[in-house]
Amino acid sequence: MPSLRFPSCRSAFGLAAPLACICLGLLLLTAPQARAAGFYDQPPFDNAELTRFIDDFPRFRDWVKRAGEAPHPSVGADGLPGFEYSAAAVAELERMGWMPERFFCIMGRSAAALADIEEGDALAGANRPADMPQVTPAETELVRRQLASLLRAVMGE
Repeated sequence: MPSLRFPSCRSAFGLAAPLACICLGLLLLTAPQARAAGFYDQPPFDNAELTRFIDDFPRFRDWVKRAGEAPHPSVGADGLPGFEYSAAAVAELERMGWMPERFFCIMGRSAAALADIEEGDALAGANRPADMPQVTPAETELVRRQLASLLRAVMGE
């Protein structure tokens, strides 16, 4: 008899493992902020991405206001900066042709670059807010070059 149970256990496990993976995937889709572990562990943005972000941000900002959404920077359980946003924000950004994680990464880094430009070394080391990501010198320079356009997009002018 034990030899009969082992194949049935193996069969049951064989079905349970894919089912568990599907459930985990659905959980991550319904809670996008859970995917933010290592959120800023992405390549630096380039000029084309920043330009696209500047062009698309006003539309996204208007949608956020209409929808009553509130995406915002956060600090993960690991102490690293991240970003929290809803499934509705994911859907809107995907509709706009963005990968949501990339859009919010560029949003967070460009905001951090703006703060670094304005504050200089005052936000270095222990003075840097926990929810503020590090930015590369190249990203800061790109933001500096597109400062007027970025401010217009953010301020809604």
